[in-house]
Amino acid sequence: MFRSAGFGRTDQGVWVTAQFAMPSPVRTVRILLCVAAFLTFMAALQGGLVVGGAEGVGVAVGLSLPAVASLAAAWAIARRPGRKVRVGVIVLQVLYLFWQFGRIADGDPFGLVGAILPVAILILVNRSAARQYFSRAE
Repeated sequence: MFRSAGFGRTDQGVWVTAQFAMPSPVRTVRILLCVAAFLTFMAALQGGLVVGGAEGVGVAVGLSLPAVASLAAAWAIARRPGRKVRVGVIVLQVLYLFWQFGRIADGDPFGLVGAILPVAILILVNRSAARQYFSRAE
């Protein structure tokens, strides 16, 4: 996508400098947000199937909202990066952590496994390269 000389051409045909290239922690955050969305959609599907009927559809839709937010955040990181997007990703991951803490409190051992993804995203979003990327974009 970008040439090693520091200049490249995006798929829209616009020439950009390497200073606006997305750093690797931010690219990784986008990938992890998509993984979190997929896993959340699977949890929503499971919840809807367990409950069943019209109530199950409501449960599935309700549980799908964080997944939609994750996909929207991944899109916004690529298209409209800024401090507000970074703060939105942080808030979303804190909400995911609260969800996982609730699972842990219910005695679900997979809550610990589920907490790994939001913690990893929080660490990556707060790295200096990611902070510079989001602050520079405004």
